[in-house]
Amino acid sequence: MESPTRWLSYRLAEAAVGPGSLVMLGGRLSLTRPLSSWAAGAGPGVLAAVNGDFFDIDGSGVPLGPVVRDGRLLKGSAEPVKAVGTDDRGRLRKGRVKLVGTVSVAGVTRPLGCLNCLDPEDGFAVYTPAWGTKARPAHRAGPLRSIRVSAGRVTGVRAGADGRPVPADGFLLVAVGSAAREAAGVGPGAAASFTAGQKPRKRPWALAMGYRGTLLRNGKIPVFRTTPRYWFREPRTALGWDDSGRRLWLLVVDGRSLRSAGLTIAATARLLQSHGVSNAVMLDGGGSAEMLARTSPRQGLRIVNNPSEGAERPVPNGLAVLTSRASPHSRER
Repeated sequence: MESPTRWLSYRLAEAAVGPGSLVMLGGRLSLTRPLSSWAAGAGPGVLAAVNGDFFDIDGSGVPLGPVVRDGRLLKGSAEPVKAVGTDDRGRLRKGRVKLVGTVSVAGVTRPLGCLNCLDPEDGFAVYTPAWGTKARPAHRAGPLRSIRVSAGRVTGVRAGADGRPVPADGFLLVAVGSAAREAAGVGPGAAASFTAGQKPRKRPWALAMGYRGTLLRNGKIPVFRTTPRYWFREPRTALGWDDSGRRLWLLVVDGRSLRSAGLTIAATARLLQSHGVSNAVMLDGGGSAEMLARTSPRQGLRIVNNPSEGAERPVPNGLAVLTSRASPHSRER
């Protein structure tokens, strides 16, 4: 139940978007930093930014959803995964990211199941230097084989997980389940390569990240589940856009404090709807919810909300508006 006696504080930035005006902040997938650090690294053109996808907070730090940055697929799977982002014309949209790729080892080509994924299943997975230095998952039951590749050649093979960093000039191939049995005869010196791209190619993602749930679809609020997670008032981060995909809204709601109680998921949807937003999804909230903005020409980029943990939480990625067409402003209730 929502209490009308509790204050609500939120920040809303609205902007027109085009090619290159919305970018994903971040570095290697497992590297987490405060949002302000990521934004500073993007240069002086950042006008507003918010935190991005949910991530493996107690483990590798890697985003849970797919990652497409600057048109390049960095994380994905052959099983399509829901995502939000922009197409090659800079238009915002929601859809699914699907990995299309192959692995070739010792003259035999096989389908690539996942790229830099958190939970490799039966099949072949590839880890590139884009993963970073954090440990990779290896908790799948059944046989597992790790094949290290440098400069196009297998340099080492071991049964089980390989916790060493990915070769800077190559990749790590992980064969799980039946794939591990297929790769049993692979040894050092064998030629190895992989291909990885996104599908469909006719409408490629320029930027894509995962999200937790739909808040608005064509101006309407979907029916939410009647479970406790949907009843709680929490800090929220959301991304909204109009039907043309040319205008966006970045929303951050403060919470977990006497100053602001946060919002339920349904109330977050209603708030965006009241501002004329047609489509919206929920990004990571709680202690990750944060917005940076330049609120006047004379001010630099600064934190404009109150993170619920009292300080910035390190995150693996974020979204930043780089054009001068944005109008960040705040509303308090």
